Amino acid sequence: MIYKRYTAHAAICLLLFVAAPAATTPCLAQGGAAAGANAGGMLASTSAGVNYNVTQPVERLEMIVKSSRILTLDKRVPRFQVHNEQILGATPVSQNQIQVHGKTPGTTQLNLWDADDQLYTVDIVVLADAREVEGILGTQLPLASLRVTPLNKGAIVSGTVTNVDDVDRAVLIVEQFYANVVNNIRVVGVQQVLLHTKIMEVSRTKLRDVGIDWSLRNPGGIDGYVSAPGGLINAPASPLTGSPTAIAFQADARTTFGLGSYNFEALIKALRQNDLIKVLAEPTVVATHGRPARFIVGGKVPYLVPSQQGVTVNYEEFGTSVDFLPFVVGPGRIRLEVRPEVSEPDPSRGLTLDGTSVPGFRSRYVETAVEMQAGQTLAIAGLLQNRVESSTAAVPFLGELPYIGTAFRRVSETENEIELLILVTPELVDAMDPHEVPPGGPGLNSTTPSDCEMIIKGHIEVPAYNACNDCVDGGFPAGPMLEGSGMYEAGMHGVEVQGAGPVYSQELPAGAVVPQSQGTVVGQGVTVLSPAE
Repeated sequence: MIYKRYTAHAAICLLLFVAAPAATTPCLAQGGAAAGANAGGMLASTSAGVNYNVTQPVERLEMIVKSSRILTLDKRVPRFQVHNEQILGATPVSQNQIQVHGKTPGTTQLNLWDADDQLYTVDIVVLADAREVEGILGTQLPLASLRVTPLNKGAIVSGTVTNVDDVDRAVLIVEQFYANVVNNIRVVGVQQVLLHTKIMEVSRTKLRDVGIDWSLRNPGGIDGYVSAPGGLINAPASPLTGSPTAIAFQADARTTFGLGSYNFEALIKALRQNDLIKVLAEPTVVATHGRPARFIVGGKVPYLVPSQQGVTVNYEEFGTSVDFLPFVVGPGRIRLEVRPEVSEPDPSRGLTLDGTSVPGFRSRYVETAVEMQAGQTLAIAGLLQNRVESSTAAVPFLGELPYIGTAFRRVSETENEIELLILVTPELVDAMDPHEVPPGGPGLNSTTPSDCEMIIKGHIEVPAYNACNDCVDGGFPAGPMLEGSGMYEAGMHGVEVQGAGPVYSQELPAGAVVPQSQGTVVGQGVTVLSPAE
């Protein structure tokens, strides 16, 4: 420990006033030479430091390395003590002020005695300078709000980011300054992903039969078209035959590649209605950021496994399954890892071991990872399978006769090429608050009819008159009614009333006035009443 004590010497103080008339600081050093050498430096540090008033017997102070503070007491400070001068340096500035400056990161203690011999203890924590790394984080990650708290041998980085990848970037930057980094960063925003999936089988053979061949129409897999204000393509006619000889594109034409979502959905529906597409599964799965989700429709096939202890029974899954692993990488941006699989038992691929039959399976799957915007659709295709289908058409009884039955029946065999098509559409979703849930719901607005309504009137279902507390007759949510000249009460949600627009469904108190932006003003205003009983 370093113990310092200083007293005033009249002769040396006189020398200071003569040599440096601008210096008004009294002599408080241990010797005349030291006081004369440090007088100018003390005043410069005083103007650069930050004052800190010491009023309690025990206080705590945090400061950054290579920075200084001015500790001020109400009374004169005749002596002070620094426990560890390697961490903290202390220099007297005036009769009641001590300047401290951090040398290295660490914790130490400063004791101060005033003129009445009252002891003041200041616990000082010298932290590493994190302003440089925080400035770099603010430059490289402008959308993040991060703070770095230095420790003895490391640092804690905390705050919020909007991008998952920014977490790794921030930790990597801080690791360039500190060996050990504790990650307390949170990712804000919606972190739940709703996945709409369609798994379909497309008969390419039947598509060719009806005149549709995607591979011939578009070998490269991209559909392109050109749009221009005056027309798509201008083809000048030949002066001899009058037929177009060459295709000339307009200079201001815009080329667009891809297939519009509405056209694509219409195409899928058209193929489905004509039995050219078979929908195997259409699941909707909700997954949290970074957590896997799985959907499977199918079953399990038991099979026997011989061993030295006997025969055990195992089960093999088959059917349609989809494995998801979503990552929310930014506002409205999703990185999706998806693995759809379609499997089915295949007896032709089975084995027989020691008299025990082990079934085989035919499986088709694809595993990929893409990054896309929320609401966009990922289409996966190209998994082909050839099936041989045979059919027999015969005249009843005559077609089953031996020898002559061949003349009364027809056997056809076709090879069908099946392609697996998978559509995945991710969306960002969040849970609803109770007040956001609409009253009623699917199936709550109708109920089972009575015997009279079903037999005499022929009604299959009738309105639920007591569907909810806020419903009017018919089971529909009833909002506040409007009152004014030329208006009447409406007993149905959304009914147009003369001169007032639609009935409102917001929960407004009785007597409230609807703003002009929300309704048609009648007379001096529109008055909202409670729902009609």
